[in-house]
Amino acid sequence: MYPGELAGLLRLAGQATVLELLLEGRVLEADEAFVKGLVTRVVADSEVVVEAHATARRICAGAPLVAAWHKQWIRRLQHDIPLSDDELRASFAFLDSADYREGLAAFLEKRTPRFTGR
Repeated sequence: MYPGELAGLLRLAGQATVLELLLEGRVLEADEAFVKGLVTRVVADSEVVVEAHATARRICAGAPLVAAWHKQWIRRLQHDIPLSDDELRASFAFLDSADYREGLAAFLEKRTPRFTGR
């Protein structure tokens, strides 16, 4: 495992879990990986494909700009550095997007939104 991978695992799971994994060298069962925060859900083997497709559908149904922004902000906030004024202002850019207006209109009209990525 490379230092960069260790840093990511350390942020995800914490020092105690990472040391446990590295020093013991054992493979975790799915339920234990879930409890330690290494996976977000556990499903039966027979349901993996169904759940993967359902997850992909939920992601694809969302606003693509918002998904990109969420990924960007999660990566940025992983660093223990305060946000700059420019970053704080940029975090509200979604308010100027067509997808935001569509999402709000769809919510108010109780209909499924049709996002365009703009």
